[in-house]
Amino acid sequence: MDLKEVFDEVSSQMKSDFVKAQKSLTHSGLKGDANEEVVKKFLRQYLPKSLDITTGMLVDSEGNQSKQLDIIICDSTKTPIFYQSGETRVIPIECAYAVIEVKAFLDKTELEKSYKNMQSVKALNKKAYFEDKGVIVSTKTLYGKEWDYWPIQHFVFAFDSPSLDSVLSNLNAYQNHNEPHKRIDSICILEKGVIMNQSQDGMFSALPDSGSKVVARGTSKPLLFFYTLISIFLNQASMKYFNLMPYIKEMKF
Repeated sequence: MDLKEVFDEVSSQMKSDFVKAQKSLTHSGLKGDANEEVVKKFLRQYLPKSLDITTGMLVDSEGNQSKQLDIIICDSTKTPIFYQSGETRVIPIECAYAVIEVKAFLDKTELEKSYKNMQSVKALNKKAYFEDKGVIVSTKTLYGKEWDYWPIQHFVFAFDSPSLDSVLSNLNAYQNHNEPHKRIDSICILEKGVIMNQSQDGMFSALPDSGSKVVARGTSKPLLFFYTLISIFLNQASMKYFNLMPYIKEMKF
């Protein structure tokens, strides 16, 4: 099986579905929902079944909440649902691994919205876990440092945009001085290419670290490239056992 051909076909179908939605729907909200469904369908088909793909909001045990999020990638077996209406859910930040914002056209205004959504997500605190008490304590190395939990990632998927260099310039203007784990991690633009991170030894990565730089690469296979980059991390995603008690500590029964 030629994986490149498979992803070329998937990419073509995504573009076709996007065009159909733009032509058939007049309401901007319905268009957005249709675009999100195109990306969700792809993720559900090609990411591990241990990951759940949903939409909604994330909350933490201190009462903070994110903005409305297009796609949340969370643990399919350990995630409690605090609220659900249709496919929209409210779930604890501890169970979420990544967020993907979906944009029809990623201009400066839409990139700014994605940046603010990223800030609302990465400001949430992951701490409602049962602590590891065994001899072996598991840690994860992401963003160039060790974590005792999985720090949430934030990606953007756009069907089109201005030039890659323009998007890259706008992205750097927003977050060039942020700590690596407080950035939009990578961007896929289906019609143009991928904006990602390049380490000092020249390797590409979905996630930044303190020594990496953000680069834009045009490619005829952006979907395969982006999938490869994010799946390297999402295939490893794991969480400690969720502890509900910090969320209900003030509740009286």
